[in-house]
Amino acid sequence: APPQKRPRETSDRSVTAAMARPSKPRKAQQQPRRSASGRGLLAGVVLAAVAALLGLRGRLAGVAERPSLVRTTCSRRDYKPAVPGCSPTGDACGRLVLDGFASAEELAGLRAIAARGMALGGGDGGPTILDLQSGALSWRDKFIDVWAAFNASGTPPFTTRDVAVYADVVRRIRSLAESTFGVSGLHLTAPTFFSRHSGDRPPKTEHDEYWHVHVDTLQYGSFTYTALLYLADGDVDFSGGRLAFVDERWERPLERVVPRPGKLVLFSSGHEHPHHVERVESGERLALTVAFTCDPEAALHDFLSRAVPEPEAE
Repeated sequence: APPQKRPRETSDRSVTAAMARPSKPRKAQQQPRRSASGRGLLAGVVLAAVAALLGLRGRLAGVAERPSLVRTTCSRRDYKPAVPGCSPTGDACGRLVLDGFASAEELAGLRAIAARGMALGGGDGGPTILDLQSGALSWRDKFIDVWAAFNASGTPPFTTRDVAVYADVVRRIRSLAESTFGVSGLHLTAPTFFSRHSGDRPPKTEHDEYWHVHVDTLQYGSFTYTALLYLADGDVDFSGGRLAFVDERWERPLERVVPRPGKLVLFSSGHEHPHHVERVESGERLALTVAFTCDPEAALHDFLSRAVPEPEAE
């Protein structure tokens, strides 16, 4: 529920316009000959065992078993001025869909942050936004400052320990983005936020209509790479709400991504990736948007600096 004392509003509305060297072969030794069917059966058993082992290792490590990377040609309209070694050019753009990026423990921590912050507000329309860096929290048809809302309600604010999982996940996403696209020097940029889309709330303002196709470099300006980490299940917690990438004419769908807890979608943010979120029909869709830039002037250097230090044990 909203706090009893109405905290001050903030005018920031930008957040709504809202992944060996080969060994020398040995000389083959003669083996007893097997029939073709026997060799095929043996090969099938071996491949199945290897696949099972790799799948088990992937689940234990919290990484994707079958990442999907699609390379695309970078738009010439974006990423200017270019930063050597960082800005995408030529055929270096693309999108990565990675299952199981976040562990169950990380997902629980991120959901707890979103629930605790959003409990102090909530949008009248479908979306509710929580941006811990700027403090922007949806409240009715406006934004309030979540840190002021903590003070006004007497609720203890987030501590550095509370948000440590958030900072760690952001660091891992940045490392993955640099390794996936072969770049270096990425900076976190604004806005980076939690979003909750409720299927039972019709839009109240034009900013609540999140399902329109857009390009992130136009929408947000500083974005070079966009990452979406899903915290809810598109087949269990809500219906609709798929992420859809469309063609350059913004008409034909090229790929639809069903949200799954821990799934990460990472893509270059330019005109090569127009996209939208399909309208949530029921339930609540919960996700974390993380963005990176090559522009040092647009960097967030300590985006969780408003969290209070953890009290020392007596």
